[in-house]
Amino acid sequence: MPLPLLLALLTAIAPLAIDMYLPAMAAMAADLNTDIHHVELSVSAFLVGYAVGQLTGGPLSDRFGRRPIILLGLVLYFIASVMLIQVDQLDGLLLWRAIQAIGGGLATVNSPAVVRDRFQGDDIARTLSMVAMIMMVAPLLAPALGAVIIHFGDWRDIFVILAGYSLVVIAIVMFVLDESHPPERRSRQSPWRNYWQVISHTEARPYIVALAFAFSTMFVFITAAPFLYLEYYQRPPSQFAWLFGANIIVMMSLNRLNVRLLPRFGSKHLLQVGTLLQLAATVSLVVLTQTMEKPSLWLVLPLIMLSVGAIGLIAANAISSVLQHFHTISGSATALIGVTEFLAGALLGWFWTQVHDFSARPMMLVMMFSAAMGCLCVWIANQRSQRSTHATS
Repeated sequence: MPLPLLLALLTAIAPLAIDMYLPAMAAMAADLNTDIHHVELSVSAFLVGYAVGQLTGGPLSDRFGRRPIILLGLVLYFIASVMLIQVDQLDGLLLWRAIQAIGGGLATVNSPAVVRDRFQGDDIARTLSMVAMIMMVAPLLAPALGAVIIHFGDWRDIFVILAGYSLVVIAIVMFVLDESHPPERRSRQSPWRNYWQVISHTEARPYIVALAFAFSTMFVFITAAPFLYLEYYQRPPSQFAWLFGANIIVMMSLNRLNVRLLPRFGSKHLLQVGTLLQLAATVSLVVLTQTMEKPSLWLVLPLIMLSVGAIGLIAANAISSVLQHFHTISGSATALIGVTEFLAGALLGWFWTQVHDFSARPMMLVMMFSAAMGCLCVWIANQRSQRSTHATS
């Protein structure tokens, strides 16, 4: 099995867990005797748990190897998925979603680390873009699959499918994935020293923060999407799937474009273009919602597609710009990237729920703030990288 396909199947467990149940939130709220905004907190619970899993899994894989930590995470993800089938209260949903996310974080944090173990320079960005193009089939199809399940069955069946999928991935990893981090390259220093080595790196740090803000723009949308499409624009769950999936098509297209343009422009220039596109789209959304009482969905949708889809030009290039500085502790570096992404996403997603006023304005303002900070951090990072290059030449 080609490495990009194998890693895409592994990485897909996170977007499947997030996106498949979004169309089911209204049904879950009714069944659990709560409202949809409380069920939306399970997105933030997942993001926090995913960050914890990554924070733990990165240094563990640097010390013990990638493969055993991936398998440990997948088993925990499977157990939590089975328990989610049986929850009957909101507290249980939030608890097991967090545990499911911890397992997912342990497993998926090692995908970029495996790529870093085997590739150098822009080849890292190219391979990660290929993984992303394949993996994005999952968030493209997940909402549609969730809507079909709700139409013909029960929301609990979503977690039956997630449990089954994790079993398939466990079998594939056991029989196909070779260890990419041999004992002689493993780090014996403490996880905190690994993390400090990454945090204190002046060139890598702003790229990590930039990626966190860029992803938070998307996570705010993910948290708010059920309200925006199902309540604000009164679209049925059957339409939610393709409204949500339209973002993924743009993201896949920009990922493909990234692979083609990397040899000519390099990862840092394409990263700057991606953050500028995201900022332009979110500024336009704010202008629409400030100047119109309720802008048409068909004006809002293309701009949301661009603001979320810009991740296709941002993610692989930002991760590559960080990982090229770390070889033996790429697991810890990847974990720190993931932790900042998902904690920032959870925080800004929670912040949206606090300022939410049953209009689209707070959502767009939070997305614009996040995109602006990401764009600023990339500019700072590229300036530092250029100064470092000039100093060594």
